[in-house]
Amino acid sequence: MDEVISSYLTALDELNVLTSTSYQMAGGDYSARVNQIVDDVLSFLINAYALGIRNAGIMLDHELSVNVDKMQDAIFMVIEGKTFADRVADHVGGNDLGGLKNLVESEYHRVYNAAVYDGGRDYIDNGGFGVNKNWITVRDDKVRETHSYLEGQSVPLGELFFTWDGDYAMYPGGFTKAENNCGCRCVVKLEVEV
Repeated sequence: MDEVISSYLTALDELNVLTSTSYQMAGGDYSARVNQIVDDVLSFLINAYALGIRNAGIMLDHELSVNVDKMQDAIFMVIEGKTFADRVADHVGGNDLGGLKNLVESEYHRVYNAAVYDGGRDYIDNGGFGVNKNWITVRDDKVRETHSYLEGQSVPLGELFFTWDGDYAMYPGGFTKAENNCGCRCVVKLEVEV
């Protein structure tokens, strides 16, 4: 499991550098700049999904492959009426590199955890045993109280995690309240029911 979390955290750390580079290198007029950054972000999100499926396979000791339709659903999810491209354009238009970094990190996180969840669903749908998911924080002083509350909780794959403040999610990054998603670094660990 350490390999799984380590690969995720390493990728998450690299995002800030990649986002800054994309932001600084994108040239041309506003539209061309936004399109270039959106393309770069799309490649980050595709990698997040692929890493999530890979790590789900490791956790379940089962070979899994990326379902392109599920990947597109995760990546192109509309949040508060906006696609990720709309949200990228908002930050580029506002010359807000910090906001863009937060957006990319939050989207990467959400897509990664969606992929882990999708991998668990795929495992069950193809004859695997039941799967539980465990909430894992990075266990440092930056973990918010609502997530510390969830540390180590285990629920069946199809059930929600509930915070003490009434928010809920299928996986980290999927809460109904933005303040529980933005900047989250938690992951789910999948385990086959025995």
